[in-house]
Amino acid sequence: MATITPTLSLTSNASTASTPGPLSIALSLSATKALTVDGRVESKVAGVTTTHTDNLIYDASEMGECYIYINNTSDSTVYATNDDAGTDANRFMTFRAGEFAFFPWSPAATTVTDIYLDHSSGGTKNVEYWVFQLT
Repeated sequence: MATITPTLSLTSNASTASTPGPLSIALSLSATKALTVDGRVESKVAGVTTTHTDNLIYDASEMGECYIYINNTSDSTVYATNDDAGTDANRFMTFRAGEFAFFPWSPAATTVTDIYLDHSSGGTKNVEYWVFQLT
């Protein structure tokens, strides 16, 4: 049994501070959770193209329930799409240059839940991702 422990911290000044934050009060939020990961772990720095079907990062038929980390290390916006149709309507997450996310993902019995990446800038853009499978 393996454990990973993600931690999220959000801090900002109040809007009235000399270096203002977005809220009327100062913010200091932190959350930590130990997660058991018993399945396989996949990690890769992927070259993402504009053709999303070339960029499958999570195959629901092989992985099952998991935690996913995606980090857009490129200079362009990258999108996560939850099926192989590749339409804008199926994009569920946008990663601007330098943005990242860590989230749970589980295949649903009635919908397609694979995850593909794509972008619309031309060329190939690098994205780092990790998939931590639960058993």
